[in-house]
Amino acid sequence: MRYLFFVSIVSILLSSGCQPVKPPRLTPISAETFNTIVSTDTPSLISPFAIPIFEKGLFKATLNIGKHHLTGLAFIKKIQTEDTDSTVSGTTYRMVLSNEFGMTYFDIETGNQSFNVNYCFGPLDKKMLWKVLKTDLKLLFPQEPDKSKESFFLQDQTNLLVSKIKQGNFTRWNLYSPPDTLKEVRGKSTLADHATITFSNFSNGFPSRITLTNALIKLKFSLSLISIN
Repeated sequence: MRYLFFVSIVSILLSSGCQPVKPPRLTPISAETFNTIVSTDTPSLISPFAIPIFEKGLFKATLNIGKHHLTGLAFIKKIQTEDTDSTVSGTTYRMVLSNEFGMTYFDIETGNQSFNVNYCFGPLDKKMLWKVLKTDLKLLFPQEPDKSKESFFLQDQTNLLVSKIKQGNFTRWNLYSPPDTLKEVRGKSTLADHATITFSNFSNGFPSRITLTNALIKLKFSLSLISIN
C-alpha cells in the first residue's frame, strides 16, 4: 500500500553503507587553466535550470526508495523574488510532484537561503526523509556558492573538468564536459544525504533526462522532460 510507502525508511538508513562523494581519479589544475577551457559565464554551468529559456517545465517523474515506487508528473517553476536583478540569489524554484490524477505527493520551494515544504502527502511526511531530500533537491537547483574557496581538477580517463565548491553547509562537486555542459553534480553534508545528479540528452542547452540518486537510502528520482517554456 502507498500509505506504507516510507515505513521502512529508518531501517534503510541504518543498514546502508557510506558512499564516497568525491569523484575518483582527479588531478589538480589551476583556476586559470580551468577558465581557459570552460565558459564560466554560461548560466547552464550553475545549473540547467539557470538558463534564460527556462521559466517553467513539466516532467514525467519516477521516485523510488528501496522497494517503494511512485510515478507521476513534476511541475517546476522559476520564481523571481522582489529586490532581485535576475541573479541566482534572487530566484527560488517551486516543484510540485503529483500523480497522473492530480493528487499531490509534495510541494516544495527552494532558494539560496531557504527550503520550504508547502505540502506533503502523509506517508511522505517523515522528518528523516526530508532531512536527506533537502540536500538532494537543493543540489538540483541553482544556488549561490562560496567561490572564494573553489578548487579545480581534471578527471583522468574521462577528461571531464571538475570544480569543488562550498554551497551552504555542504560541499558540491560539479563535473563539466568542455566547454559549457554540466554533466554531473555530487554533494553531501551528512552521512545520509550524499546525492549524485546526472544530466543527459541535451537539447537547446537543457537536459531531457535528469536523474538524482542517493545510494545510502536507495533513492532514485528521475525526471524526463515533456515541455519547457
